[in-house]
Amino acid sequence: MKVVLAFDKFKGSATAQQLNRAAQESLCGLNDITTVTIPIADGGDGTTAVLAASHQGQWVRMSVPAPLLHLDPVNASYFLTDDGTALIETAAASGLALVPRDDRDVMRATTLGTGLLMRDAMERGSRHIVLGLGGSATCDAGMGIMSALGAEFLDHDGHHLYPSGASLEHIGQIETRGIPREVQDCHFSLLFDVDSPLCGERGTAAVFAPQKGASPQQVEQLERGMRHVAGLVGRDIADKAGCGAAGGIPALMLHLLDCELLSGASFILSHSGLQQAFDEADLVITGEGRLDRQTLMGKGPGRIIAMARERGIDVAAVCGILAPDFDPEKAGLLAAVAVSEGLAPDIAMDTDGTLARVALAVRNLVSHSL
Repeated sequence: MKVVLAFDKFKGSATAQQLNRAAQESLCGLNDITTVTIPIADGGDGTTAVLAASHQGQWVRMSVPAPLLHLDPVNASYFLTDDGTALIETAAASGLALVPRDDRDVMRATTLGTGLLMRDAMERGSRHIVLGLGGSATCDAGMGIMSALGAEFLDHDGHHLYPSGASLEHIGQIETRGIPREVQDCHFSLLFDVDSPLCGERGTAAVFAPQKGASPQQVEQLERGMRHVAGLVGRDIADKAGCGAAGGIPALMLHLLDCELLSGASFILSHSGLQQAFDEADLVITGEGRLDRQTLMGKGPGRIIAMARERGIDVAAVCGILAPDFDPEKAGLLAAVAVSEGLAPDIAMDTDGTLARVALAVRNLVSHSL
């Protein structure tokens, strides 16, 4: 029996690599079992580590501003491959996990730190940046990134605007003369983790801003800001799938730079050897920290489920929490096991405990399939 293990991270608890290794070790001793592990990511937290595992290069670490500038600077890192491609994730410098819950302020949060990571990579010679979008504390449509890369945002009176969500609806002019040649010559691959559009009821303000601390009134203001940006850009980005990722980062980048917008899960899986791993597979087991309706909106486990079903392979999932809005049967799963349901937060988030519970769940699923 061939089993493919393809876990994404359990955010804040265990990495994709740790989970896949624990799942594989749990199957040792079972007769006639062959396993293949494929750590996955979708553009959010952990994307850089997963991509870096298949490249030669070096990690670059630097101090950049936190998503909220009154917080201590962040020690962030990215991976620079030997061929000059920079692998960067938004979560490293502008992630929600970097902001204490009581300090969350999506109206003032900025992607400036992520832009400075990108600027550093270009100053080191990179002309291709792969940017993972996901897990951000921001809703600034990429204003902070573009400010770090040399753009200036002015209101209708010519005053400079602070690069955050609160400023979006006040943008009157975008000055691009300060964008240096190395930025203009760079190609950006933007990897979205969910296929949300920029605006509307499935857009970045409506769906994700509340998770980042926005009140109903702030959600309305951010929606106005996103629609204002869409009008300024003059392109059909309001409804473009993926443009709402990471607080709408693609909106301004697509307008001002040489960018392509790609499904993070599809991009990463295409570089992972997954298609070959699926050959002659009998069972696929995937998972992430929380299975919910967003899982099937372009996230890694959602893509794994779809790909396994397309090839007629049984697929099951192991997660931390199974949300009420996720129906395993409708998703086509043989089974879905939630290993942290009902546990106290400190126990649920403990790494060793999580890995042990996942390992047990995987072993039970495979044993029952023999």
